[in-house]
Amino acid sequence: MERKPIGQLLKEEGFITEEYIQFALLEQKATGEKLGEVLVRTGLVTDLEIAIVLAKQSRLPFVDLSQTNPSKEALNSISPSFARKYGVLPIRITADRALELAIYDPFNYQLIEAASRVSGLKVSPVVASSAQINKAIEKFYYFLENPVEAQISTIVEKLKVNPQADFNAEELLEKILILSIMKRATDLHISPTERSVRIYVRIDGVLEPLIVFPKAVYGKLINVIKIKGLMDIAESRLPQDGKMQFSFLGETFDIRISSVRTPFGENFVLRFLPSGAYVQHLAYLGFSEDQVELIKTIMSSPYGMFLVTGPTGSGKTTTLFACLRTLNLLEKNVLTAEDPIEYGLPLIRQTQVHEDIGYNFAKAIRHFLRQDPDVILVGEIRDEETAQMAVRAALTGHLFLSTLHTNNALSTIFRLRDLNISSDLLASTLVGLLGQRLVRKVCPYCKEEYLPHPKLLDYYELPKEGIYYKGKGCEACRFKGYLGRTVITEIVYIDEDFIKLLSKDATFPEFLELMKAKNIKTLREDAKNKVLQGITTVEEIRRVVG
Repeated sequence: MERKPIGQLLKEEGFITEEYIQFALLEQKATGEKLGEVLVRTGLVTDLEIAIVLAKQSRLPFVDLSQTNPSKEALNSISPSFARKYGVLPIRITADRALELAIYDPFNYQLIEAASRVSGLKVSPVVASSAQINKAIEKFYYFLENPVEAQISTIVEKLKVNPQADFNAEELLEKILILSIMKRATDLHISPTERSVRIYVRIDGVLEPLIVFPKAVYGKLINVIKIKGLMDIAESRLPQDGKMQFSFLGETFDIRISSVRTPFGENFVLRFLPSGAYVQHLAYLGFSEDQVELIKTIMSSPYGMFLVTGPTGSGKTTTLFACLRTLNLLEKNVLTAEDPIEYGLPLIRQTQVHEDIGYNFAKAIRHFLRQDPDVILVGEIRDEETAQMAVRAALTGHLFLSTLHTNNALSTIFRLRDLNISSDLLASTLVGLLGQRLVRKVCPYCKEEYLPHPKLLDYYELPKEGIYYKGKGCEACRFKGYLGRTVITEIVYIDEDFIKLLSKDATFPEFLELMKAKNIKTLREDAKNKVLQGITTVEEIRRVVG
């Protein structure tokens, strides 16, 4: 099989341009690295995208290990030392007794043969990113050798027998955090009741029970959280916010902490924010080709406001950074103000706001205007001052990007009016609105045909004779039937017709009529398409869209 240079493969897939390749070649002359290494280090492509093109060239499946749970049987088939030495991760053993093995170089046939000899199984290779493989090896073999769940259960049993028994609260918190990370949780909830402490985790957008402790755990556990989160340990009546860092197997998580008083004690929510995450391509996040082209059109505007909206945890920041990657970052001065910095993109200038010293989003925009910017990205428009500064930036020849918490794209217009932005200013500055949600994807390992309830099909106007899929439930998806999430979206490009409505204080129904007339897909319609494509289920759409 003819092997094309990695730069050419990435260019053919639309991940980079010829200009980026030439820039990387210049850098390569100075450092002596491989071209792929230079492209990843400079942020022009991700390690994941290199794996995607290698998978396509070798005609092997690509797997995203951040959305995969290897089975214990598969992990036990290859020793940790072999996995670490050769950079391979066993994922599962198929029904016909083949070992699905994640590798980085699909053309290393000797390695595939060696893995087959060591495991005693026929190897079915899949391609994954080298960084993800190395991280997953450490993570999943750690859990195999350190059964954290069993260790926590031992503490529960000990306290059930003797509520006065001594235990190390700091160690217990560490185990709870590790278990949450293992399960890919984004949030951890600690809820006291009259006789117990319930621990919940949010995984793929859904809250589920994790552990129930005897009430004896509560006092020591929340004291440790408050101390680590720099919160007032003596205050239990007023709500508090805190933050801490937690490092595990070389990965650092920023954890945001919130507490509110309930009848049985303070309720805590800990949100995990992993640092140094990948900035992905829009298509990889779940945007269709047409949607990507429309976003590129909006992003090509030399000035104006492009806002991404949705509830907390709907992937707005992820989408915004993916939008930045549609620009030629070599010729643009991009400045960002974030809280916190979630994604590292080497070709842009990123700053973190610090409310405690008076450096907020509004002040950041004011100073950015003196930094000769082409594009300004601000984490969120939270108040009137930030909204006014955003409009000022958009009016003075800059492309301004940010997020807002609204239910859909059109609601953004009315939220900005609430923040005292006049209709004339909105008509002069808005160039695009994007509303989004995240829906769970059907698990690829246990996917099977099924027939949804006829009433649901009628409600969403889906054909009764269509083919629909759901996950049966397996070890890979923790018997939930879903694994990972994808985006559903609606995108409004502000053309002359929308500008006319904006300038005359039009009502929501008038904007909605114009959307229908222009055949702009709503969140609901995009969700229906993903059901028909077998990506998600009707039940999941009902949960997310309503």
